[in-house]
Amino acid sequence: MIWILYISIGINLLLILAWIFYYRELKDMILQVKAIKQGNSRAPLKRVGVSKRHLQLVEEVNELVDSFNQTSKENKRMAKQSKEMIASISHDFRTPLTSMIGYIQMMDTSEMSARDLKYLTIIEERTQLISSLIDEFYLLSLLDANDYKIQEEAVNPITLIQEQVAQYYEELTAAFEDINIDLTEERIVLQTSRIDLERIIQNLIKNAFTHGTQYFHIRLEKQEERLRFVFENKILEDQKMDITRLFDRNYQSEPARQRESSGLGLAIAKQLSEKLNFSLNTQLQGDLLQFYLDIYLDSWKIRNF
Repeated sequence: MIWILYISIGINLLLILAWIFYYRELKDMILQVKAIKQGNSRAPLKRVGVSKRHLQLVEEVNELVDSFNQTSKENKRMAKQSKEMIASISHDFRTPLTSMIGYIQMMDTSEMSARDLKYLTIIEERTQLISSLIDEFYLLSLLDANDYKIQEEAVNPITLIQEQVAQYYEELTAAFEDINIDLTEERIVLQTSRIDLERIIQNLIKNAFTHGTQYFHIRLEKQEERLRFVFENKILEDQKMDITRLFDRNYQSEPARQRESSGLGLAIAKQLSEKLNFSLNTQLQGDLLQFYLDIYLDSWKIRNF
């Protein structure tokens, strides 16, 4: 009878070992599938174990993984081609539009009637608007395709903001009753792209006088670890705004849709900020819209003079 007991114990031990081995295989498979689902792995599942059904399951899953990899690769290829095509089309549009604007400006208007001059002015304004939109699409296409090159130089962000405020002073005074530019006079120099930082500031100012009202304020909040430039303005009382979507492409709040704007300015500012290792965020406090442009001191060489 003892040998029967020994056989029983041996069988139970074998079953326990088989169950442990199976559990480990199953756990390993789950971890591999999770890694594939999260995009951390594209490798096929390992063929472990001797169970026929287990091996069949692994083969079926590996076929799905292979199909997913092929689809993902094709999607990336098509997305790249699409971005390159948009960049190419945008570039091709820019040349004739620039020529059109040049020819319009070269026209002799001295003998034109008031009516013809009015129509010519409208044509020029619309052409300039289309040209501006094409430039924005072209820039976004370069950013998407990772073809955008950053050229660094010594830049004083305070001087840059002051220059842009001066450039758009007429538009700002037409839109706002109260304008306050509160920037320190000390010279702060950082190594970054002047043209890209300039475009970020331009887009924030343009967004303010296009969609804001009554009050516009720019101030510098200087801290040990960062420079924070705050752009804030009041918005219209009836303006419905989804603050979580302000940096989305083509998003425009109501009634901002009725104005001549592509809705790409803030999206461009956001992407350029990320390219420069800056941070651009926003918040809405009542009827006061605020944008925060943060420049971190540990990311850039900043000197005070």
